[in-house]
Amino acid sequence: MGFVQRLKKDKLLQRRLFFILLAHVIIALAVNLMRIALFGNDPFSCMQLGFSKFFNASYGTCVIVFNLIAIIPIFIIDRSYIQIGTLINMFLFGLIVDVWYMVIALVYPDFGYITLLPRIICLILGVIICCFGASMYMVTNLGMGPYDAIGWIIEKLTKKKVPFKYARMALDGTATLVGFLFGSIVGIGTLIMALGTGPLIMFFTDNINKQLVYGG
Repeated sequence: MGFVQRLKKDKLLQRRLFFILLAHVIIALAVNLMRIALFGNDPFSCMQLGFSKFFNASYGTCVIVFNLIAIIPIFIIDRSYIQIGTLINMFLFGLIVDVWYMVIALVYPDFGYITLLPRIICLILGVIICCFGASMYMVTNLGMGPYDAIGWIIEKLTKKKVPFKYARMALDGTATLVGFLFGSIVGIGTLIMALGTGPLIMFFTDNINKQLVYGG
């Protein structure tokens, strides 16, 4: 049975698809809140914002180009990582970030000149909202974006000699360094997102998102 035919019949799949789309909308908002805060974004966004600044291109364009390149080795090594959620992440996430950025600029055109306290509030809200969205994204179990899959691919290729958590730490460190070299902001927000979000993501997973996505 093809995916479209399955989607028409499977109510739970419809629900999971809705929530993975919602998760990307939520995470995209968080990216822009942290972008406004000017304390640094998560490593992936740090890298993409660096590319955006260096190449004078939108965040969304940079994400799509990066994903098209990153998906090639994943497609060759293990296609099982490529699911509908992978395609949503590849082609929609960056564009949703761009849309949120335009909406914020329309509603509050002076956001580039906010003072320290609002910046701190944006940082805190960005971290919380991003963790909530990331938890929802993972709970749907509909696949992961190319960047998220790289750590698992490394673990598989090394036969677990390099566990996922170490592969991910190395990947995030590299992404942060690349972002910095390309002119992106690296700060406390980057550090928090790279090292301090695990417990909050698990809190949202266990207490909210499993029930939200699957009912009960």
